[in-house]
Amino acid sequence: MPPDLRQKLKQALAGRQSVDMGQFQFLNLERVRVRAGPDWPRLRDKVYETSTQFIENRIGPEDVMIRVQGGFLIIFRAADVDAAQDMVDAIAGELNAFFLGESGLEDVKAEAEARDVPTVELLDIVARAQPHDLEKPATEPVDSASEMPAPLETPWQSVPVLPRDDDGKTRWVNAPKSVAQGKPSRVEEPASRRNGASVSWDDFAFMPTWDSRKSFVSHHICVARKVIGGFASYGRDTLTGVPDRETHRQLDRATALAAQRGFQKARAAGHASMIIVPVHYDSLSSVSRRMEYFSVLQPIPDSARRFFLLRIDGVPDGAPMAQLQEVCRSMKHFGAYVLVHHRFDHPGLDRFESCGIGIFTADAPARLNHDGAGDKDLISCVDWVTTAQAMTAETSLLEVENTALLEAAMSAGVRYFSGPAIAPDVDVPGAPRRLSLSDILAPPDDAGQAGNTYEID
Repeated sequence: MPPDLRQKLKQALAGRQSVDMGQFQFLNLERVRVRAGPDWPRLRDKVYETSTQFIENRIGPEDVMIRVQGGFLIIFRAADVDAAQDMVDAIAGELNAFFLGESGLEDVKAEAEARDVPTVELLDIVARAQPHDLEKPATEPVDSASEMPAPLETPWQSVPVLPRDDDGKTRWVNAPKSVAQGKPSRVEEPASRRNGASVSWDDFAFMPTWDSRKSFVSHHICVARKVIGGFASYGRDTLTGVPDRETHRQLDRATALAAQRGFQKARAAGHASMIIVPVHYDSLSSVSRRMEYFSVLQPIPDSARRFFLLRIDGVPDGAPMAQLQEVCRSMKHFGAYVLVHHRFDHPGLDRFESCGIGIFTADAPARLNHDGAGDKDLISCVDWVTTAQAMTAETSLLEVENTALLEAAMSAGVRYFSGPAIAPDVDVPGAPRRLSLSDILAPPDDAGQAGNTYEID
């Protein structure tokens, strides 16, 4: 931050416990960058230069404008949040009218919000929301985790997060639940549970995901685990009977930290694993809530972020398209690419068309594991794959318990699979390993572990 801007910000915050902050976020910049090719630097500069002029013409001499990642922040000297909201709405309207009439920028949209924030929180937002480098070539989803990241220079530190009250702007929607199917395997109860400790979950496990196209275990899904009566439940199923939204957000933050610990343990063992990190849409649905969740991911070094894949669970059917795009855009900075988990046979995936999703995932319904996939199910599966591929995305079927369902889904074009039929969950994510279909189909006594232990060179 330039010294003169730093001094102006210091004067605006002097003696104040809270301030009115306006925030502008630009949507669809990535799409414009890819389409523009070598003309992107000119278009990018036009977006920010024009926005700077529009904002400066509206704000007062004591208001402070700061360019941040994907947009701008305004710190208003006067304390009137309603007036601030009216102003940012007017500026956003002018900007959107300009972008709509400008060749090459038709897809850019300015989203605005104004709110009162504590001064300490504002300083934290300014410190973390550095301008994002959009001049780098676009990257495709990473298929292999065989490449090791550069050594980490400093140990990661978890960032303490204060709980927030719900702002009431979004509606809680339950994420698709994992259904206990077939005969569950008995699991030894952890010491915390045997000793009578009262916790929402016991520990975290990593579920291997198999890439059927390349015949190797490519990812691990990090999930909470709870053992009761010798049987395990996973993810949000560990919170049965705990309806408050803050507990679910705590689970999201704890899962993100567990994924980082798992990656570090794998790296200490001499390999790197790609890890899928689930997070509920409710934890991302407002700017303040995203900042709260992203503070847990912020310590991950840039060299290691390509090994983390962020998965959004529980997206409401009525979520605004602009909000969906903004949520997905903001997540791309923290991982290799973004996934969406939804109910199997959900018809509304086309709303994610402009969100840059890498994989759509769904749990296999209990009836498919028990009774097999009929013609109608296979047609639905083909439609699912076709819809995803039209958005340059892949599909992943979880909770697969038998090889008949595996083969049927493969014939429909599903690429990734997870569940008891593939491999059991593990405490530490393993190295990517070769695993052929014949190894999976072979009876346990014949396959054993022999076909599952060859690491990729």
